[in-house]
Amino acid sequence: MPERVVGARGSVLALVPAAFLVLLVLAAIAVDSATEYLARRELAAAADAAANDAATFGLDEVRFRETGEFVLDPGRVQEAVRRALAVRGSDVVDRATVALAVDPAAGTVTVTLRSSAHLLFAPVVPGAPHDADVVAQATADVYIGD
Repeated sequence: MPERVVGARGSVLALVPAAFLVLLVLAAIAVDSATEYLARRELAAAADAAANDAATFGLDEVRFRETGEFVLDPGRVQEAVRRALAVRGSDVVDRATVALAVDPAAGTVTVTLRSSAHLLFAPVVPGAPHDADVVAQATADVYIGD
């Protein structure tokens, strides 16, 4: 039978709460990081969809029918972006501010979305931010295939 060390009784009991606290902090960091990552991905998907819809539905049909040129109509582009973002129906996308850059002659649309992800555990820490800023940008070009 192994001998017991004298005076070491109960030392593990003091380490268990400290270890539990460390694991709890690491889990909170993981959850908040995952929340921010998912918000960024959701915003990127919305920006991609809006840019693609704008490049597709933003075509100036009158000019195309008259001259055969593929030129974007800025008004139609803005409406396509607005509709594409309204369909997403997400808190992150609904809070987003939209910056739209259209080059009608080149047929290029760039959509930039800025929003925030509400963090779950960071607000518990004094001085820590309650939200994380997320940004996504997507560009779509009108492509005329053969």
